[in-house]
Amino acid sequence: MFEKNLEFLEEEETERIRGVRAAVIGLGALGQMAAHELVRGGMERLTLVDGDVMEQSNLNRQLYADILTLHHPKAEILSERLGDISPRLKIKAYPVFLDRMNAGDILRDADMILDCVDNIHAKLYLEEAAEALGIPLIHGAVEGWCGQAAVIYPGDRLLSVVYEKQREQKRAALMPAVGVIASVQACEALKIAAGKKCALQGKLFCADLLNSEFECIPFS
Repeated sequence: MFEKNLEFLEEEETERIRGVRAAVIGLGALGQMAAHELVRGGMERLTLVDGDVMEQSNLNRQLYADILTLHHPKAEILSERLGDISPRLKIKAYPVFLDRMNAGDILRDADMILDCVDNIHAKLYLEEAAEALGIPLIHGAVEGWCGQAAVIYPGDRLLSVVYEKQREQKRAALMPAVGVIASVQACEALKIAAGKKCALQGKLFCADLLNSEFECIPFS
């Protein structure tokens, strides 16, 4: 399957990708799109975590939100829909919110974590959890026309700096902004899984789609 990927990846790289387990935490707009792209990229082992259900307010930006999925658990919907793309998928779906009590069991075999949650407290906890496990955290956040992404390795503690003085503000995002940031997250995850160079470590990728401005801000 996905033979076309061999135009861009070596066969041994695709084998590495198939063997890596990515944990996607938060299955809203970012998580749905990123998980979808990971599967299309050849990843076969996913852990999907979100205790939320599809709601009508999700229809403007969430890939799998439609009238048939409303009020159903996001983790279960994604597990089913992604399984329709690739029968080889080995998905662990958890319709719960990740916390300190369940994180050990849920994340114990993850090779990387995708941060697709929508609140600062959860993001900071994911940075802490990834550091404790010794695995990379692939951060993403979106709001309105804008978004940001980064790859955080143990010891980097980038989110602790980025969110040090920010207050909690939950705002929706336009789907094009979601698509850009989710694609950056998925690309970095696939590159790491394949053994390619990570371009975003120590940098914060920022996108402003309203003004078509993109930049990478270095962090020491």
